[in-house]
Amino acid sequence: MKNFFEARTIAVVGASRSKEKVGRVIFDNLRENSMLRVFPINPKADMIAGFKSYGSVLDIPYVVDMAVIAVPAAAVPGIIEECGRKGIKKVIIISAGFSEAGNTGLSKRVSETAEKYGIKVIGPNVLGIVNPYKNINASFFKGMPEKGNVGMILQSGAVGTALLDKCLEEHLGISAFVSLGNMMQQDFLPALEYFENDVRTGVIVLYVEALKQGTGKEFIELCKKISKKKKIIAVKAGKTEQGIKAAMTHTASLSSEAGIYSGAFKQAGIIEVESLEDAFLLAKIFSKFQTLGKKAGIITNAGGLGVLAVDSLARAGFEIPAIPDNVLKELDLFLPKGYSRANPLDILGDALAERYEKTLRVLLKHNVFDFFVVIVSPQEMTQPIETVQLIAKYNTPIFACFIGGKSFGKAKWLLREKGVVSFDDVSELRVLGKIKS
Repeated sequence: MKNFFEARTIAVVGASRSKEKVGRVIFDNLRENSMLRVFPINPKADMIAGFKSYGSVLDIPYVVDMAVIAVPAAAVPGIIEECGRKGIKKVIIISAGFSEAGNTGLSKRVSETAEKYGIKVIGPNVLGIVNPYKNINASFFKGMPEKGNVGMILQSGAVGTALLDKCLEEHLGISAFVSLGNMMQQDFLPALEYFENDVRTGVIVLYVEALKQGTGKEFIELCKKISKKKKIIAVKAGKTEQGIKAAMTHTASLSSEAGIYSGAFKQAGIIEVESLEDAFLLAKIFSKFQTLGKKAGIITNAGGLGVLAVDSLARAGFEIPAIPDNVLKELDLFLPKGYSRANPLDILGDALAERYEKTLRVLLKHNVFDFFVVIVSPQEMTQPIETVQLIAKYNTPIFACFIGGKSFGKAKWLLREKGVVSFDDVSELRVLGKIKS
């Protein structure tokens, strides 16, 4: 897998003069890196985007590390043959229309040809791969996420574009991304082994429709080993009878009862979540904090939201400790009469950013809580931007809940810009329960 993520000479089979075509998007993405040598392959074009176009990979007068194929499925077996004769050992097949569409014979021809030449294949029916550290985007997703410590392995290309796009919006850095598709050859195992040994990766996110037949035991043992030093988060799709049928027509995945996978994930030390949103939130948290502790402190300018936060955190298994008397006496010196004198700490609706900051300083000094939830609701005098800036100063786990709409637009953008983990609703705090202390 390392050779996919670090290829230096790449042929794009199906590069087009039309900027809207998948092959052209991949070619343009790769051209963003001036250190790569990228060759467009299109027998119907002499030049593409100012680059000489070749009729076949066999015509390229250089050694080629990897080929990315984005042509109709029927043409793929012949191209794999040409890649083999050229000596290309790494191939990504973007094209769809194989086993997932009932064309098992076509898949078999590709697989047999690849095996004959010792070619490693990712796909078919994939988005591609992305490596920010090498500035390689061999996919048809436009954009490059920031460098970070989250590795992503997904069977679905469309799920991949959704998560990569969210990474851009939320400023979540990744170490690398790979879309597996039908897993004709390369499945979860090589990618997991890569991330296990990659020093930049601390968190791994999986989107699983089904494991490749016969790999379950090896998958569990590998993940069990990895989970002792790195966090693995998984979303399992195809948990219902209807979902299993949908997986078959999507990536030709033969899924099984949800309980079997949940049991395997638990045995392997994998944290299973129910949604992509939860997976993303957990990945963002783990990218910053490996553990949280059990004691939650809640600071809010809205009592009702504080109560809802208590419910959400308590259901997730956290403690909501009382504030000690000596700490309350210190808070009494500057908080207005009528503040709650309890946890959740309601510092009242007219709280400015300074009141939040003074409160946080006192609580941090006395080390009463393991982490904090800061809730802000939009009052006339609320200072959302200033409150974000003060939260972002601390290295302690502080999670923001800015509960509002239009008036919090800039503040929510700034939370993402500053890398603060934030929740749009206090009910989302439940995901914190997936973090083991």
